Amino acid sequence: MSWSREEALTDPAIREPLIFLSEFRFSLRDIPGEITIRLYRPIHSAKIVVRRSHEISVGGVDAPAAGTADDEGHEGEVLHAAVDQLLSIYNAARAKGLKPDASWLKPNPHFS
Repeated sequence: MSWSREEALTDPAIREPLIFLSEFRFSLRDIPGEITIRLYRPIHSAKIVVRRSHEISVGGVDAPAAGTADDEGHEGEVLHAAVDQLLSIYNAARAKGLKPDASWLKPNPHFS
């Protein structure tokens, strides 16, 4: 018998199987350190899941409403929303005259 990828992961002992789709790495201007964004698709779903190596937090800056993906099954839409969440805070802090700092990036302890 030939097994499909989806069939190979149907045992009840397997929880939340994901297929790795792509990885993107970049830095924000004037902040040392690399940010990694990975996109996955659950085996039995078309919705794309995002995993980010870092979040951004700047004291005194409220996060503006970040965009969401119109199509959660389209890689470009999901990637744009994930990047926009970082950039909205980064750009709001810069607009307040704050100088970018490495402390703005908070490592995601669940990212591996």
